[in-house]
Amino acid sequence: MTSPAQRVDAMGPRRGSVGTVARFLLPKIGQALFVVWASYTVAFLLIHALPGDPILAALAVRGGDATTTDPAVLDELRARYGLDGPLWQQYLGGFFGIFRGDLGVSIATGLPVSETILRVAGPTTALAGFALIVGFLIALAFTVWAYLARPAWVRNVIVQIPPLGIAVPAFLTGLVLITVFSFGLGWFPASGASGFASVVLPGITLALPTAAIFFQVFSAAVFDAGASPFVFTANAKGLSQSAVVFRHVLRNAMLPAITIIGLQVGYLAGGTAVVETVFSRDGIGRLTVDSVLARDINVLMGVVIVVATVYAVVTLVVDALYGVIDPRTRTALAGAKPISAAKEVRT
Repeated sequence: MTSPAQRVDAMGPRRGSVGTVARFLLPKIGQALFVVWASYTVAFLLIHALPGDPILAALAVRGGDATTTDPAVLDELRARYGLDGPLWQQYLGGFFGIFRGDLGVSIATGLPVSETILRVAGPTTALAGFALIVGFLIALAFTVWAYLARPAWVRNVIVQIPPLGIAVPAFLTGLVLITVFSFGLGWFPASGASGFASVVLPGITLALPTAAIFFQVFSAAVFDAGASPFVFTANAKGLSQSAVVFRHVLRNAMLPAITIIGLQVGYLAGGTAVVETVFSRDGIGRLTVDSVLARDINVLMGVVIVVATVYAVVTLVVDALYGVIDPRTRTALAGAKPISAAKEVRT
């Protein structure tokens, strides 16, 4: 039979580990909730700070000179779209509606905003996921190429190539790709969002600036890891160049690249507006542009909330994975509390 002290020793590490993980995750969950709240608040204040009546503005865009000005009709429309009452009431009603999945009703179409966004979320997710993967692979290839390149001037030339992905505007890249691969070669469709082929050209257009951002962080981490003592030790042991690069250098340089995935997701969610417009694709970016043109503030607020929520969730997941992948954080989570718990039992 085990003694009470031994039973406490067995339970102590588990309880201590749970407490340590909770202290690690709870602040990050709080940060994620703060991002959503702050995004909603700033968007609400900016939209309602604009001059004019949002209902009249939306009706003017939709109906032109035939826009009604009957006060009774306008009051009914404000109540239908949740724009009646004082601002504080609209603010609280919209905020608590987030937790119910109720993002309001579109002024332009009369459909629920959540249903409208959900309808176009699939194409945007496919486009952003493709761009994220391709961008990361491009950055990885250029980083390894630059790290292994000799002499130094060749490396300097290679390092200057990826930033062109940001320097060249996305709409220009998209138009060039459409001209060459759609109109010229006929390999991929120039518009639409049906099938994998329709994702390739807009995905590459969006992947180029993504790769440039990844490369800036990833290459700096690789060159820093390449100058570390463990690399000299690995070379002294006679390991091949590929083994040193992929087994030691890239593994240690991967952590900084992982931390910016959340930022990249936020960039991709906003960057799809230009790309989806150029390629005539349905998606959240194009929906945002259409809602701005239609003065549909309910859809704009819904898009802000969805993008902020996705960004916050992805950042939270990345932070949690970072705590698992990083050996220093993993050691602290696994070992800090069990030691103190055992000491408390012995005393």
